[in-house]
Amino acid sequence: MEPTESSGTPHEAQTIEDLRRENEGLRRRVAELEVPARRYQALFEAGVISLQIYHDGYSAEANACWAGLWGVRPEEIHGNYSLLEDAQVVAGGLLPLVEAAFHRGEATRLPTIRYDPVELAGYGSARWVASALVPVKGTAGPREVIQLHLDVGELKHSEDELRAQKQRLEAAVVERTAELAEQLRISEEQQRAIAALSTPVLRVWRGILAVPLIGHLDPDRAARVLDVLLQSITDTSAQHVIIDVTGVPHIDAHAARHLRDTVRAAGLLGAQCMIVGISGRTARMLVECGLDFEGVPTFATLQEGLRRLLSGRPELA
Repeated sequence: MEPTESSGTPHEAQTIEDLRRENEGLRRRVAELEVPARRYQALFEAGVISLQIYHDGYSAEANACWAGLWGVRPEEIHGNYSLLEDAQVVAGGLLPLVEAAFHRGEATRLPTIRYDPVELAGYGSARWVASALVPVKGTAGPREVIQLHLDVGELKHSEDELRAQKQRLEAAVVERTAELAEQLRISEEQQRAIAALSTPVLRVWRGILAVPLIGHLDPDRAARVLDVLLQSITDTSAQHVIIDVTGVPHIDAHAARHLRDTVRAAGLLGAQCMIVGISGRTARMLVECGLDFEGVPTFATLQEGLRRLLSGRPELA
């Protein structure tokens, strides 16, 4: 018989199984580590945020976004630039924060500063930046710190644009407010002019005033008529007032009461009133409402009222 190949001792079989399990565990661990590694690599290579890596305080790596931000070739400073010894960092009072990251492993944010790489590399572009220091903990060998830079110059530019836009808007609001105020002033002047035209008091003769009313006689207008008439009586010492309602299309009970109050108020100043232009419809309404004007002369037309008034004053005939 030919000899058969030995399958090994039980001890050897157990060793092979242990090695297989260990190998599987290592593969799983490598797969787990690959996830954050890929994430970091994507962030490093994306070119949307500036990343700089320090080994024991000295610059060791930087991505393309860092080079674009500062306008400096990263290899120019690697190995000979230390953030802990940067004169601009020291002058800005940021050294304690930097030391906290490098010496004590504390992640920290650095205040916004204007940094000029010309003092460092002899060329480049000054920027307003905010940054953060993130220590990489648990690494063997040199301690690593990652610095992230955010160009706030663009944000500042946006803020300036917003501020300028706000100022332009405020100026436009002020200008428009002034225009509206002027329009309101003109409108008020027009209203006063219209009110004056709607409540004219005419001096037709010495001691005689005429108040021709045209349009609807509402409470506001009636109040204006009364104010203007009383002032005119005082100013001219008038003894007679002719209130012409020919142009009033409809005199209701409220308008009639206003007229009666006007007549009474004028009488208190020594002026006798007569009302002309009373239509048959108005006369019927006054009777039905019991709003008679006892003691107040009334005439159908202005001519009749003037004729009666002048006939009673020989000196005017």
